[in-house]
Amino acid sequence: MSVPAGSSLEELDSPQLLLDLDQLDTNLARLQAACRERKVDLRIHFKSLKTGSLARYLAERGTERFLAAKLNEAEVLADAGLKDILIANQIVGERKLGRLADLARRTKLSVCVDDAGNVADLGRAVRAAGATVGVLVEVDIGMSRCGVEAGQPALDLARRVAAEPGLRFLGLQGYDGHLQLLADAAEKKAKCLAGIEKLLATRRLIEAAGLPVEVVTGAGTGTWEYVSSCKGVTEIQPGSFLLMDCAYHAVQPQFGVALTVLATVISRRDGWYVLDAGSKAVSKDFAVPAIKGRPGEKVAKLWEEHTRVECGPGGPKVGERREIVSAHCCATMNLHRQVIAVRQGRVEAVWPVEASGRYD
Repeated sequence: MSVPAGSSLEELDSPQLLLDLDQLDTNLARLQAACRERKVDLRIHFKSLKTGSLARYLAERGTERFLAAKLNEAEVLADAGLKDILIANQIVGERKLGRLADLARRTKLSVCVDDAGNVADLGRAVRAAGATVGVLVEVDIGMSRCGVEAGQPALDLARRVAAEPGLRFLGLQGYDGHLQLLADAAEKKAKCLAGIEKLLATRRLIEAAGLPVEVVTGAGTGTWEYVSSCKGVTEIQPGSFLLMDCAYHAVQPQFGVALTVLATVISRRDGWYVLDAGSKAVSKDFAVPAIKGRPGEKVAKLWEEHTRVECGPGGPKVGERREIVSAHCCATMNLHRQVIAVRQGRVEAVWPVEASGRYD
């Protein structure tokens, strides 16, 4: 869809993914200021963003470090000209390792590991390409997903990385994804700090063994303030704070919602109406989506192409517009092939979402 710059929202077709740049700028400035105060680096998670144009926009505003969940996201970032990329995941298999090695020849690239065999495979691929890759040992700090156990197992793997030609041991990653949406702030803080202490104790053990640890990274939008306050952590890696959604806004209200889906009322009855966007356009992963700026209008049900919204007497007329706040901004980005960047209600740019719909 071609959308001229300067168009109003009323001129757009629907459903349409919108990004409020004014709100995004506010969210970014807030966290940048907090990171400067706490003396930690900010590495933005690209799995939430998925568009190279947005990454360049952020880099122009002082944040040039990015995190990717998958290899394809790292490739999009490199194509966009970004030069400091961490793949916060394990890259396994000859084909993917070949892609990673090729990527490492054109950008500063690092990757996570939790297996000695994978370390050996990674080293062979990198050497064959004449490249060098930075490596973080991922430590399981409570999520029970990827990562080695804290302490000696992490030290053993760090030594294995340091001994592998072509690889450079950088440090540790510990992600507390299981705590991001925990509503009880006291419980979240206690569990978060306990997990980070495991990571920092592992850092001390590795350094005592003679290996320098340059990077200790972790946290997300839901735990950034706790992790960034811990001495010994060098960077945090949130992403959703820029876009936000219903689930995150409930636990981190200091960040405003910048990502919405523009929809049109296509049917109405007394007490409810139907929008032309459903689960193919709006993620409902973690909560019930909401209608932006309409507290009296409640999303009741999503079908593939429809959303039913309960409202008071009267309600909107057929043809009126609403903006839907998703329940998961990362997954919503993945449903769209372009995003309309809006400032003060006018289209500023149309950005392709290059990494959407890709799982490689």
